[in-house]
Amino acid sequence: MKEKLQNLFRGRQGMDELSKLLFWTAIGGYVLAVVLPGALRALLSSFATMFLAVAFLRAFSRDLPRREAENLLLLRWRDRKKREREAAKDRRAHSKEYKYFKCPGCGCWLRVPRGKGKIHINCRCGYTLYRKT
Repeated sequence: MKEKLQNLFRGRQGMDELSKLLFWTAIGGYVLAVVLPGALRALLSSFATMFLAVAFLRAFSRDLPRREAENLLLLRWRDRKKREREAAKDRRAHSKEYKYFKCPGCGCWLRVPRGKGKIHINCRCGYTLYRKT
């Protein structure tokens, strides 16, 4: 029996970050479906069942390169969102000393000291802003 289980799991993907996210989303959907009325309960339960099925299909998949690529997309997205949150937190922490502007040309954030009046701000992309600090 132990050998049969080992053969079953040999060469499989396992529970990566995306599978875990789908699994816990399904569990949360089932818990939320308990408190919702009839039609919403059925709809949420069906979505939760679908998420759970996809999570286990991913975990037992032998197509490792495709599953790793999907997981990598999730990890990149999560890291980008984390960096954005940390940058926003940093901007809030320094908002008394600096004023922040977003460049319309490239979208990067520009930091200038407060209280300097109306100034020219040059971005790395070559765009010039005229703003009051």
